[in-house]
Amino acid sequence: MNLKYLLLVLFLSCIQFVSAQEDTIHIGIHQLESRQFRSRGDSMLLQQKPFLSRPSALLTYKKLELSRKVFGWHPYWASASSYLSYDYNILTHLSYFSYETDTVTGGYKTINGWDQTPIIDYAHQRGVKVLLTVTNFGTAANHALLRDTLRQIKMIQTITSLLKTRNGDGVNFDLELVSLAHRSDLVAFMSRAAKTIRAEIPGAEISMATPAVDWNGSWDLPALAAICDYLIVMGYDYYWSGSTTAGPVSPMAGENYNVTKSVDTYLAAGVPSQKLMLGIPWFGYNWPVVSSVRKATATGKATSLTSVAADALALTYGKTFDQTTKVTWISFKDGSNLYRQVWYDDGTSYPIKFDLVNNRSLAGIGIWALSYENGKQDLWQGIQSAFSATAINDPIVIQKSGNDLVLFPNPVNGMATIRFKLAERQNVDLSVVDLSGKLVVSILRKELPADNYTILFDCFHLKNQVYILVSKSTKGNLTRKFVVKNN
Repeated sequence: MNLKYLLLVLFLSCIQFVSAQEDTIHIGIHQLESRQFRSRGDSMLLQQKPFLSRPSALLTYKKLELSRKVFGWHPYWASASSYLSYDYNILTHLSYFSYETDTVTGGYKTINGWDQTPIIDYAHQRGVKVLLTVTNFGTAANHALLRDTLRQIKMIQTITSLLKTRNGDGVNFDLELVSLAHRSDLVAFMSRAAKTIRAEIPGAEISMATPAVDWNGSWDLPALAAICDYLIVMGYDYYWSGSTTAGPVSPMAGENYNVTKSVDTYLAAGVPSQKLMLGIPWFGYNWPVVSSVRKATATGKATSLTSVAADALALTYGKTFDQTTKVTWISFKDGSNLYRQVWYDDGTSYPIKFDLVNNRSLAGIGIWALSYENGKQDLWQGIQSAFSATAINDPIVIQKSGNDLVLFPNPVNGMATIRFKLAERQNVDLSVVDLSGKLVVSILRKELPADNYTILFDCFHLKNQVYILVSKSTKGNLTRKFVVKNN
């Protein structure tokens, strides 16, 4: 047998073996849920999402001014009406998920209804840019694409045509499990794609979904950032469906690998902060485990669930905010009397992530995935509180002794955001009293280091009247009068 041919066979065998191992070792949520819903295909999708005529033009529509981009992936498996409940005041970018690459031809296996979905026109009328997410999952699949220029050209031509046909604003590439052997090939491919698409569609935005941890050094982050308009680091799946123990999906601290470390690694590598977005999870994982002990050993694979579904479980079983990792978890026994453990993000942990985005001056956030809020407005309101330009520059700020205190919106309907700044470490007692001075609720009482803090405060249970927010610290007291007007 020819030596060169033998070496080629061995190389491809190794690629396939590594691919099988990697795909078994760590499947991210984008790929995991794509597999779960793949069998439904275009035909089922078109039954769920019949083509709608172009909606009539909106005579008046004013978007909220935001200090950050808010990017959301819209999965093709979302319900037919889910996009009607998105808050387009807050959303700046919507990416339709997904174009699934055919690595044999460079074309696609399916575009999952991109050619007929009404969401593109609907979002455009509301001032939101719409992108097409292009997926290619697995080491072998990326090897097949990145080694073949002709396939890449076919793929880029097809994507460009699809964008033109539906008036798309750009493309988001989601290539997962790229091997180290294709580090330079990935840069070359992205350069070719960006140049070609922008030449055909001036102003087209090019972005990538990038890993929280570059396990084998496959990602030339500075080079890719120079090509793209922005990178969205997927700040989740630190613990994933196949993890041997239950654990935080998106830890801020307390783990060897965490969101803060990922962001700082990107910035240290040379990715400009204005080109980096943080992907946040609107989902969690539910593991079968051996006991109720924190981070108990898993007895099987976890299943994904939305943050809203996890909150519903929390109402029944209670939840614990993990101070070490800054995320929430739930422990309970299921109907078969087996231990389960859910880790997810909620209204307590999201503001901490948003503070990181603001403190590092990142471009914004990416949400996996739209529709997972299930029509509830709490998640949208938390984003608005963090990134609304009017909120950040709220002129009604009481300052004293290097500290400050602000509550918005005012009047409050449901959820309020409280922000305060400590100039140095001190004891803080944050509470709400009525006009007579009677304590209504104690929000916080502990020693805190100097920093900026954001708290989401649930006012649904309060009567419609005037209250006073009181902050007592070793540096003095601050007060803020506010009104509750719940519907």
